Amino acid sequence: MFQGSHPYHIDDKGRLKVPADFVHGLGSPFTITRGLDGCLWLLPQEEWLKLVNKLDSERLVDQRALMLQRYFVGAAVTAPLDNQGRLTLSPVLRAHAGIEHEVIFVGVGSKIELWSTQRWNEYQSRISNEMIEEYARAAGL
Repeated sequence: MFQGSHPYHIDDKGRLKVPADFVHGLGSPFTITRGLDGCLWLLPQEEWLKLVNKLDSERLVDQRALMLQRYFVGAAVTAPLDNQGRLTLSPVLRAHAGIEHEVIFVGVGSKIELWSTQRWNEYQSRISNEMIEEYARAAGL
């Protein structure tokens, strides 16, 4: 399980170090794809295969299933870490997430979200205590 937040910097070649807390759980290689709300998802291979299997189990001509496959699978990259524990982000994924130099890794259970620091701060500013309370009640917490 991934948890916690870790700020990092990305270099001019699109490389960044993965937090040590997350390296073991991710394994190598792992998959990076588009996430929701303008972030990227980093998934261990087991979690990635679960997602792909769910998407593949949908009907071949179902437009909603095709859209999800194109969104998640069409942008996915299998990523190993280099010898220094860094990953390289593709220009397509960097553009999707608005990532330039400052990023934040956020552990959210079975996956890691990677955000540009600016987008993360904007996202966090839209969350209110009332929203958290409402969503917690709806989730039975």
